[in-house]
Amino acid sequence: MHIEELPITTISHLIKPEDTNHHGTLYAGRMADWAVESSFIGAQKILRVAPKFIVCLRIYGLTFKRPVHSGDVIDLRVRAAHIGTTSVTMYLDLLKSPDASPLLDGLLTFVRVNEEGRACPHGLDVEKPAAGGSLALWERAERLKQSQA
Repeated sequence: MHIEELPITTISHLIKPEDTNHHGTLYAGRMADWAVESSFIGAQKILRVAPKFIVCLRIYGLTFKRPVHSGDVIDLRVRAAHIGTTSVTMYLDLLKSPDASPLLDGLLTFVRVNEEGRACPHGLDVEKPAAGGSLALWERAERLKQSQA
């Protein structure tokens, strides 16, 4: 299977004053919460198992490229960046509209676990992308995993 065939998840949020910090921009803690939640949902759609069989292993980083303000409507777009034997690493970006450049991006890894909470194979057979943006994301995820192993 090709990684591009896996589902993309998009979740929208209206930024309200209670989502902002003392600068009036999106609070990083709220963004981290939404990032994990939306990436978890994306991973669950790919792994097709009950949520109790998925755990978040690592957030590799969420980098704000521009501020997000109260009143903005944002889309968190999540797709698979890398597939391991027991894990799926999700790429998340945040957009104000579908054709805008990302305001934030990051990678998060989730692991398929069994009833005992131990990692187990998820059974996905996804080949490494050959070229393009999918290959760049795959290699970015691999570099991060190796540097933080």
